[in-house]
Amino acid sequence: MAGFRVIVLGAGPAGLFTAHALAAAGIDFIVLERQPEIVRYQGALLVVWPPLVRLLDQLGLSEQLKKFSTRITTKTSFTHSGEPLSSDRIFAALEEELGYPTIGLSRGNLLHILYENLPENKTKVRTNAHAVNIETHKDRVKVHLADGSVVEGSIVIGADGVHSPARELIQRLGSDSSAAGDSKPTMVTTYMSLFGQTRGVREDIALGDFAESHGPGTASQSTRLDDAMYFTVLKRLDKPTSEKKKVHERGSRQIRIKLKEIWPLREQANAVLLHQEEGLADKWYHGRIVIVGDAAHKMTSINGQGALSAVLSATTLVNKLHGALQKESSPSTEELEAAFADYQTSRKEAAGAVVGLGFKMTRFITWTDEGNEAQDRKSSLENHATDEGKKRFLPGFVLSPLLDFIPYESKQGKTPWAINSISSSRPQL
Repeated sequence: MAGFRVIVLGAGPAGLFTAHALAAAGIDFIVLERQPEIVRYQGALLVVWPPLVRLLDQLGLSEQLKKFSTRITTKTSFTHSGEPLSSDRIFAALEEELGYPTIGLSRGNLLHILYENLPENKTKVRTNAHAVNIETHKDRVKVHLADGSVVEGSIVIGADGVHSPARELIQRLGSDSSAAGDSKPTMVTTYMSLFGQTRGVREDIALGDFAESHGPGTASQSTRLDDAMYFTVLKRLDKPTSEKKKVHERGSRQIRIKLKEIWPLREQANAVLLHQEEGLADKWYHGRIVIVGDAAHKMTSINGQGALSAVLSATTLVNKLHGALQKESSPSTEELEAAFADYQTSRKEAAGAVVGLGFKMTRFITWTDEGNEAQDRKSSLENHATDEGKKRFLPGFVLSPLLDFIPYESKQGKTPWAINSISSSRPQL
């Protein structure tokens, strides 16, 4: 694959995982990150579900995951006033079904694991590399940076987040200019969230329990891991907006719910207030530009599947790209578009289903109407939360892809994975 080079925009979890997959496939790449540093510890917990644990293990990162993460086993739900709603063991049940745990770790720790274990990371990842323009040609792309420099490659993979310039370019290049002004916004914000973590832990709170409060207009989630308590408070906005606004205010003024027990212990520098956009891009590629992760499909953090969805899309994309390069070391734009179209077809329905599930869950637990509140309370009396959780997650999880060019034997639980790979004797998580 000499001479073929991928430019990855963004060094978040999606971008760095994509870089790992490209490295394993023997495909040259460079990652461009606009921020001055890669590992940033702002934000809250990432839930790493079994399909993502399996993929990270396939990349040989299981020991690093063990070092920085805590198993999540149970979930407890209650109202704002503390009235119990449900208590289940959904995460432990999924481990029994699939053979891999669900783990929690900070976004910063996941970035640390991915960056520090990436081959040639010092030369393959550039910081302060703000892409301001993407220039496309018949057989290459040029990415113009804010400092005036230009990076050349064969394709661009936009892992550049919800405000993705790559997505905007795809929409612009692929749309009818006469109808461009009538297009609906791809990403819409109806909720905003405060993310944070504490300086210490509460020993009286169960380790690895995922706690969630439900109520009108606002919900919260918190988890105690080995290193800290992580929390999120989500609040419905007065009206939805498609404004491209990144809120980075520290504090609690805009979310009026008191976290009496853990707020005084927060790491103030790590508390951040952000819009939580939702949406599914119509087109994920054009020519030699393709997008993954939040750039293509974005949901609120409530269902905890943003990172998983991003990595599953990146896995599928690199599989398709690797397959195309096996046939032709210098594929034409038309051949690349065929691979990208196959990638979108393979992932869009599944990603859209997860976006839709997140949409429903977010409105369900924030009791947007009397029907949601009544159903929430009714469900708590039936005490079938674990079984309902398995019905919700298991069918999609078992279909999750692996990197099809890395020998690997999946661990198995009660429910077999639909996709496995070549046997390997390497120890697993």
